[in-house]
Amino acid sequence: MGPDGELSVPGPAGRLRDGELPRPGVWPLGPRWAHASRGGAIRRHARPKSPEDPTDIWSIVNTFSKSESACPPCILCMSSPSPRAGVSAAALACGPPRWRELRRAGPPRRCICHGIGGPYAPASVSLTRRGLAAAFIALASAACGASPAPERPPERPAPAPSSAAPATPPPPAAPAAWRQESSLGVQISVSAHWAVNDYGCNMSDRPTVVRGMGAQRQCLTPEKPTKEVAEIGLDAPGAVGADPAFAHREVSLGGVSAERIEGRGADGRYFGWLRIPSRKILISVRTHDPEVTRRILDSVQLAGVDHNGCPDRRPPSRRPEATHPGARSALSPAHPISIAVCYYGEHGDALQSSARLSGTEAAALAAALNQAPAGPNPDADPKMCLHPPAPPPADALLIVEDAAGRGTIYVAFSGCVGRGLDNGERRAQVSASLVKMFMEPLHTGYVFHGDLNGR
Repeated sequence: MGPDGELSVPGPAGRLRDGELPRPGVWPLGPRWAHASRGGAIRRHARPKSPEDPTDIWSIVNTFSKSESACPPCILCMSSPSPRAGVSAAALACGPPRWRELRRAGPPRRCICHGIGGPYAPASVSLTRRGLAAAFIALASAACGASPAPERPPERPAPAPSSAAPATPPPPAAPAAWRQESSLGVQISVSAHWAVNDYGCNMSDRPTVVRGMGAQRQCLTPEKPTKEVAEIGLDAPGAVGADPAFAHREVSLGGVSAERIEGRGADGRYFGWLRIPSRKILISVRTHDPEVTRRILDSVQLAGVDHNGCPDRRPPSRRPEATHPGARSALSPAHPISIAVCYYGEHGDALQSSARLSGTEAAALAAALNQAPAGPNPDADPKMCLHPPAPPPADALLIVEDAAGRGTIYVAFSGCVGRGLDNGERRAQVSASLVKMFMEPLHTGYVFHGDLNGR
């Protein structure tokens, strides 16, 4: 800090005075953000210029230790999953969420990066003092959703080990004008015009399905009675706020016991819940039409393989089987019919979200995969990123299909070691821009280490 109270910030923001609005964009902040030797907390807030401009909807709160700033910063990035009028889906706004240094009785000291809060907040991103020089929490959601973070599903038996794309056929397709969404091994159907993860911080009144949101921004936007929601999430005590007069009945989902609750709430909406105790999963629905609520609840099914062809559990193998005949010559088929994106995240093994790309989107992703530099990513500097005893599993699977066959590509990007792309025969490096290409269609928050940025 300078004598006039300035906070010197490296990168595109330059030097910011208290109350000054930083320029949107990725801030490549190094480990030396500032030294708050005078003690207390330093706060910088960036207020939105207008409610319609998501590139300015963020605030920065940094809390420093009283003696020094030893923690590296984390960076929060948001993009738009459900574009509003006049707003580009690719609009980004980035800034560091609050962080603090915790003093412990002995080494190592730990730095915790806080990206979100609230009852559904995920575990904080924890870094040792020798942790990251920069970490990015990339949020693929324009509505600034604040609900479930990467879900930690309950432990249950995993399927027989297999690294190939599953042979089990997906569940039946949704009826016309409806589409399917899945998460945590559960699949539901919703109206085709509903948004995805338009929930939480700065949510609109648009109907939305909520599933696998990932890391989200911290702010309070109350849910209005005009909002229609269908959510796949984890069950918890008090999660069902049903009136005692609501109808309760026991149902079965393919032999798995579940409890179904339905009724009209005081706000006029028609509520419904489907609780699956053995999986600790809860589907929650609230709409303006009892028929819509009933139809969504009727559509619930357990899916070992979802409608996009994604297995409900992360494959246990470290490398995929090279099932595509061209796996040795290219990482991905050059002209895919489709690419299914299956995201599992850092924690747990349950499928968080999935999407299927086709046409120009699939072709662009295949081209980017084949242009990736050969070989795995170098491990992060152990002085800047604590290496685990073993590489973490793949964060996502890309199931690529063309006229010649189908193959699977493992993508690992969130850890310090073992990062890269792998189709069972060839390995290549993963980059922040490539991750963005397949994560944005999911509308799910994700985390990666800063040394991938710009690659």
